[in-house]
Amino acid sequence: MKIGISITALLILLLGHSSVFAQAGVSSVRSLACTINTGYTMADVVETARSFEWAEEISPRFVAFRSKVAVSRPANSTFEFDFIADFVYPSYADMVDKRGAFLRMQRESDGRRTLDGVATCSDNVLMRSGRTAAQLSGGPGSSEPLTAMVTTRCDLNGASVADAVVAATGFGENLGSGSVVLSSAFGGQQRPIGSTVQMLFIFQNFADFGASWDRLEQNLPTRDPQNPISCSVPSLWASYRIHSQDN
Repeated sequence: MKIGISITALLILLLGHSSVFAQAGVSSVRSLACTINTGYTMADVVETARSFEWAEEISPRFVAFRSKVAVSRPANSTFEFDFIADFVYPSYADMVDKRGAFLRMQRESDGRRTLDGVATCSDNVLMRSGRTAAQLSGGPGSSEPLTAMVTTRCDLNGASVADAVVAATGFGENLGSGSVVLSSAFGGQQRPIGSTVQMLFIFQNFADFGASWDRLEQNLPTRDPQNPISCSVPSLWASYRIHSQDN
């Protein structure tokens, strides 16, 4: 089946060799699962979020919302959401400083949250460490405001996070996408520290994703049997850029 070939191809490239390890520091990524309120759409959510004025003292480096296109989930999972909001800071120190300023500003105002009325986000924040693997051509934030993102959860099985970055670098460069490796820091499902990562692959646009995936189908490399990392069925998202300091 075509889907089976796609998944196999993704895992082969993810677990193959790469001699390149490009890492531009470790960022702090706060993620929230959100639901769209009755009567509104994802377009309303994006418009509301993009209209927010990101003052320098509270601004993350990058903000993106990703809505489900074809998303896998654990067996017997009943957790439902419409989109994930990702807030990226260059460091944990910067995140603490910016979040503190935001909470003080919110307390001193009417307390209105930026998505009030159109969406509701969980208070259960997931914090992860982000490591850039393959750079998207044109640099961070160079993709179109609406683009495709592929994600997969990987068990390290004794390999290191650095090994995962090497794998994500090779896959991103072969596919022509940017790639990021997220490792758990605080929150989320209970699992041993350093046992899993999530890999994110960001494309310039949906057309690039389609063309890249067709190339992947037609040119399947050989998997390295010595690499212990194993990855789950990937998910496809529509990623909306909300804010970027690089623009």
